[in-house]
Amino acid sequence: MVKKISKEDRRKALLGMLLRERRFLLTEELHAQLTHWIEQVPHLKTTLRDLQILASEGLITCEKPVGQKSYRWKLRKARLDLVLTPAESMTLVAILQHAERFGFKVVTDQLVELRDYALGVISRNSKHDLIGQGRITTGTRFITLLPGAYDPAHLELIQAAMLDGQTLEVVYKPRDVGDLECTYILRPLALSFQDSNVYLSAYVESEQWPDGKMPKRDALRGKYSSNGPGKQCVLMLHRMVNIKTYWQDTPEPEGYSVGAFVVQRDLNTIHEEAPVELRLRLEANLLNRLTENQLNETQKIEHTSIGTILKCSIQDTQGLRLFLLSNADEIEVLEPPYLRDHIKNSLRRALEMYASDKV
Repeated sequence: MVKKISKEDRRKALLGMLLRERRFLLTEELHAQLTHWIEQVPHLKTTLRDLQILASEGLITCEKPVGQKSYRWKLRKARLDLVLTPAESMTLVAILQHAERFGFKVVTDQLVELRDYALGVISRNSKHDLIGQGRITTGTRFITLLPGAYDPAHLELIQAAMLDGQTLEVVYKPRDVGDLECTYILRPLALSFQDSNVYLSAYVESEQWPDGKMPKRDALRGKYSSNGPGKQCVLMLHRMVNIKTYWQDTPEPEGYSVGAFVVQRDLNTIHEEAPVELRLRLEANLLNRLTENQLNETQKIEHTSIGTILKCSIQDTQGLRLFLLSNADEIEVLEPPYLRDHIKNSLRRALEMYASDKV
C-alpha cells in the first residue's frame, strides 16, 4: 500500500536506499525505487533536488563519471535515524519502553528524536491509534521497584569519560555509613542497567573520607561502595552526589573484562565462580513453566519414582536464590546440599516471623 509522504520522509527514503545498497546509484535508479511506494510520484527533478540537498548537508556524496549524463550518489556515513518500517518501529518503541521501566531513561536529544520518529512511523501507518490506546506495551509478572533517582547529567559525564578514556572525580554516598560522603578518583569501566538502577563498574585510584571516618582495614567493603584504593568496585548512579573530570590519567586495569568473576560478583552477587550442579524436584505448576521457559540451555528434566527432577549446571547467583525462594511451594532443592540448607533456613526464618498472631 503506497503512502503520501512529506519531503522529509522522501529524503529519509533516499538515504535508506543508499544505506541498503552501500554503493553508488544513479539518480534515475533512486527515482525509480521511489515510484514503487509513493502515492504522488515526484518529478525526476524533484528527486535530483532532494539528493542535492542531502549532499549539501554532508550526508551523501556524488560524482559524474566521464562520458555520462547522470550523477551517481552514495551514502557518506551511516545514520541511526534513516528508515524504520512500521514493524521495526513497534519493536523499537517496545524496547525503549521496557528499558525505561528498568531505569534506562530516554533523556538525550538523540534518543528522544529516535523514539519520536518511530512513534510517527507507527501513527502514519496504522489504522488504529496504537500509541494513544497503549497497544504497544511491555511488562513483567514480578514487582518492579521504582528507579533510583539520579541526575541524567551524571550519566552523560560517565558515558563521555568512557568514550574518551578519562578519569573522574566522584563524590559518593556509600551504603551503611549514614549521611557520610567520600570522594573517589576512578576510571569508569562499564555501565549496567538492571533492577531499576544504573550501576558503574570502576577502578578506584584513590579515595578521600571525612577525618576519622576512613573504614578500618579489616572492615567489609564493596557492595555498592569502594573496595578500597587500587581495586575494582561497583557503584550506584543514584548515590553519586557530584561528578567531574579529573586531570590525572588513570590506566584501565590490565585484562579487565566485565564478564570476569571479580566484576560480576559485585554487579550481580555471584556466590560461586564455578557453576553448581543444581537438582530440583518440581511440582506441576513449575514443571509447566520450566518446560516452556528453561532455566538455561543445560536443563534436563526426567520423571523418577520421587517425582519430576530438573538438573542443570548453573551459577549460584542472587537471582537464582530469589527464584527458588519465590517458588518455594513448587520447588524442592535437592542439590547442592549447601543451597538446600540456605533455602531451608530462609524459609524457617520466614515462618518464625509469621508464627506470632501479633499484627
